[in-house]
Amino acid sequence: MMELRQLKYFTCLYEEGSVTRAAHQLNIVQPALSMQISKLEEELGQPLFERTSKGMIPTETGEQAYRLFMPLLGQLLEARQTLIHRNGEISGRIHAGLIASAANQALASTLAYFVEHHPNVELQISYGYSQNLIDRVLSGDLDFAVINQSFQQERLARIDLVDEELLVATGAANRLRVAAPVPLSALSKLKLVLPSRLHGLRIVIDHSMAALGLELTPELELDDLTVIESFLRRSDYVSILPATVLRPGLEEGALRAYPLDSPGLTRSMVCVHDSRRPLSPAARLFVDIIGKTLVTGLNAIHFYKEGALDHELD
Repeated sequence: MMELRQLKYFTCLYEEGSVTRAAHQLNIVQPALSMQISKLEEELGQPLFERTSKGMIPTETGEQAYRLFMPLLGQLLEARQTLIHRNGEISGRIHAGLIASAANQALASTLAYFVEHHPNVELQISYGYSQNLIDRVLSGDLDFAVINQSFQQERLARIDLVDEELLVATGAANRLRVAAPVPLSALSKLKLVLPSRLHGLRIVIDHSMAALGLELTPELELDDLTVIESFLRRSDYVSILPATVLRPGLEEGALRAYPLDSPGLTRSMVCVHDSRRPLSPAARLFVDIIGKTLVTGLNAIHFYKEGALDHELD
């Protein structure tokens, strides 16, 4: 009879393409892995791999088995996690990855909630670029990551958190000499400071502009959005930033924000995790809390926007 263990071993070997690497990933000896794969092939009555000098090559049956087994494996693991935690007590370990802007906006309150209500959850947080965090999720180093957008990856499951408007921002003393809402075509004429092309927000901006046949060449690149926000207060530069990043400066009257003309620019913040490894109850709760915190911050920004957004040409 087919076992859960065999499905895990098969999918890991399929993805690694090597008995040595798969056994290391699964923390088992190679003969144990080979034996379970042979049993699975015997039960199915067909070979799943071709054994070659270059590694394990999936047969046509192996390709089909992977497509069928992957969703089943995810459902089985999720069901097991649910049954294990039926007593309702949230515990365990979470290793999460976040882009810096998500960490700055929502992490502190999310951590405070867990410390107060779920002290048995061990938390470890890492920061990085969106693509770097995705790589760590797929390698198993992170349970999940909160990133700027979902990159196309077959093995990634996605949870949408919040869609956020991007605004043109300046220091309070730097009045923008362009009519608002600001036409996207006018952005290339501004003295821009933006994140580098490695940054998820810059990728969102560049992709959206390229779709309209437009391109931006900033005079200055800084990857920390809080540093950009602080720099705007002290300079005559202009930036394009998420609304929630601008909130402190708008509250203090240190920044001005201008809406973009249609179709505008938005970023989607999402949580991604490996579809083969369902989120634990603790991880699901963390994602839920940080998502609600991000939405709360976004709602709060509308109050400040009413008084801080400029709509007229100076």
